[in-house]
Amino acid sequence: MNMMSTIGMRHCDVALEQLRAEFGGLMTARIVDAEAAEFMWESRVSERYLGLQVDALGEAEDADEDMSRMAFLSHLDGEWHAGICLVNGDGNAIELVWKRRFGSMFEARLAFDRGF
Repeated sequence: MNMMSTIGMRHCDVALEQLRAEFGGLMTARIVDAEAAEFMWESRVSERYLGLQVDALGEAEDADEDMSRMAFLSHLDGEWHAGICLVNGDGNAIELVWKRRFGSMFEARLAFDRGF
């Protein structure tokens, strides 16, 4: 079951509070870990296109669907994150490739602007 689609993806912090109220802190942490790509992507405040996702042979990962590598800067649950995820042609996050948490917006923005 895709929790993000059932609770809405417009306000991730509100969604987290709803999850905590229903499932408690530990289960919410597990849900966020399982759906990290969607939570990070939907809580983004900035994004940057990094290119088409290709395999080691230089071919598109999935010929049926374009996958783009996108850098993001996000704010979720009071914490700043910068990272990279794969996004499909519909604009949905498919996979979280990498992320890092920062202590401040300034540090996260600096990492995002410098390309990590």
